Amino acid sequence: MSRSLRLLAIAGLLASAFAVVPSAPASAANSPTFRDCSLFAEGVDPDFVQISGVSVSPQGTLTVAASQNSVQLVASESSDPGDQSQHLTFSVTVTSAKLPATTFSGAGTGRVLLDVPLARSGMGRTYTIDWAAVFDNGQHPCPGSDTPDNPGPNPFVVTVG
Repeated sequence: MSRSLRLLAIAGLLASAFAVVPSAPASAANSPTFRDCSLFAEGVDPDFVQISGVSVSPQGTLTVAASQNSVQLVASESSDPGDQSQHLTFSVTVTSAKLPATTFSGAGTGRVLLDVPLARSGMGRTYTIDWAAVFDNGQHPCPGSDTPDNPGPNPFVVTVG
C-alpha cells in the first residue's frame, strides 16, 4: 500500500472515530480579557463581553502604554444559528481616581463594539471598567442570575504601565 493510501486510510479511520463522539458545547470561562455570559451553564448560548487593546501580564493584570488613550470592548451574541440576528444593548462605565465617571453605550444586532477613551492616562493610573450587556432581544442580562460565570459585577481593571 502506498504512503498516500495509508494516510488516506488513517484519516478516514480518524474521521469515523470522531463522528461517533458527541461534541460538547463550546465553553469559555472568564479570563482577564473575556467575560463568559453563557446562559445557565458554560457553552449554553455563549454570549460574551471582551476587552482588547490591552496587554496581559503573567499574573493576569491588564495594562496599556502611557501613550494609549483608549481600549475597545465588544459584547457579542453567540454564533448559534439565529442568535447573531438578535438585538443587544451594551453599556460601559469608566472610573478612575479624581476623574468623573464616564458612561458609553450602544445597541445593535449580533454585536456592539465600543471604543472607550481613557482620559488623562498617566503612568500608574488605574481605570475600572464596569460593563453590562443585555442579549437575546432583552431576555438575557449579563451580569445576571442566569449567567453562572458572571452573576454580579465583574469589571475589567486596566493600569497604565
